[in-house]
Amino acid sequence: MHLAGNLSDLLISLWRGMIDCDATDAINSWDWAVLSDGAIWDAYGVSVHEAGSHLPGSFGTRPRNIAEKLTSGYKTWEFQLHTFGLGPILLYNILPDAYFANYCKLARGFQIMCQHRISAESLIAVHTLLCKWERGFEELYYQFREDRIHFVQPCVHQVNHLATETLRKGPPICYAQWTMERTIGNLGQEIRQPSNPYANLAQEGVRRCRVNTLLATMPELGTPPKGLPIGAEDLGGGYVLLRKRDRYFFPPPAPDSQAIQTFLGVGHHIPPFKCWARLRLKNGQITRSAWRETLKAAHGNLRISRNVSFSFLADTHFGEIQYFARLPYCVDEETQDYDYHNIAIIKLYSRPDEDLFRLSSQTVAACNLSNELIVTDVKQIKSVVAMIPRRLRLPSGIEEERFCVLSQPGLDVSLLGMPYDIFDDEDDVGGNVE
Repeated sequence: MHLAGNLSDLLISLWRGMIDCDATDAINSWDWAVLSDGAIWDAYGVSVHEAGSHLPGSFGTRPRNIAEKLTSGYKTWEFQLHTFGLGPILLYNILPDAYFANYCKLARGFQIMCQHRISAESLIAVHTLLCKWERGFEELYYQFREDRIHFVQPCVHQVNHLATETLRKGPPICYAQWTMERTIGNLGQEIRQPSNPYANLAQEGVRRCRVNTLLATMPELGTPPKGLPIGAEDLGGGYVLLRKRDRYFFPPPAPDSQAIQTFLGVGHHIPPFKCWARLRLKNGQITRSAWRETLKAAHGNLRISRNVSFSFLADTHFGEIQYFARLPYCVDEETQDYDYHNIAIIKLYSRPDEDLFRLSSQTVAACNLSNELIVTDVKQIKSVVAMIPRRLRLPSGIEEERFCVLSQPGLDVSLLGMPYDIFDDEDDVGGNVE
């Protein structure tokens, strides 16, 4: 938690040229200080604020305009969303490529370390990414100069220990300061004896431990979970269809019919159905659909939640949900037993630009929104993601509008089957190397 804030403060101070400059050094020699110009910094702050409307509500507090609010209570969660999520997307084409590539190694390593479950393979990749970031940071910024040694703050070395400490204690998110500070706040709210607060706080802590022990032993004593909203449809496995829903059945339009027919197979009749607007996923996120969400586009507080990551043909894809539906089909003609295909009609995003994906250590997946419609079972949807629109000049030299993927911190990051280039040895480039 504090590591995210310390790293953010260090990097922003460097990019703005606000960190202490020794008498033997010169700020005008800092080619990384790309945000030192007031107009560029203000424009960057506006882009951070505007990107917030594309972050689903499940992402928590949206980052405010960092140019206006940096010194007036910018919260740690805002720093984390900005520095390790939005930053690589918004700083591409602003930071020089060498500094951008170095920064993305840190961002990608941090994204993976925020997961609740980290595989051994990912842990090796994280350790390599963070070690290369630290080495690159010293070569690019510090440059082994005595008058810049204050650039290398303790947080720079601390990231190298994240992977090794994970082997000992588990993922950092499980013992991060978020949980401790929430517990401290809850206990503080329960103090009812201001004249002797510490003794009262100790007793509240003892009482909390006793209650937790009872609940761990007999979970049935806990508060039962709330029921589903009126009209919701439990699909099993943690998936729930939520209203709004069409009042009447209708046959789908031609483009949708083709996609649904492909899903059902040749010869299967497409019955009329009702559209559903929302789906609760097994991770607790709620994804909406373009069918209803586009009607709210005029409202300034809209948080777009219709973009998802899903599995299709054994691969991970991104798409924009058009609507959900339930297609009835006969299970047993003799007993007239019916069941449903619970489907999502999705407009597909293209595969990300591979050159930028590799340059950014997989932090910037820049896609195009195609007109291709596909249909998949709703249980193939993994998570709600943000798609941040931005005009980019790609490594190929092409400049165009793209949508950049951002996953919610703490959830599994999207792996698109492209290897990292961090394991390549520069001595192996060229020649007849296998």
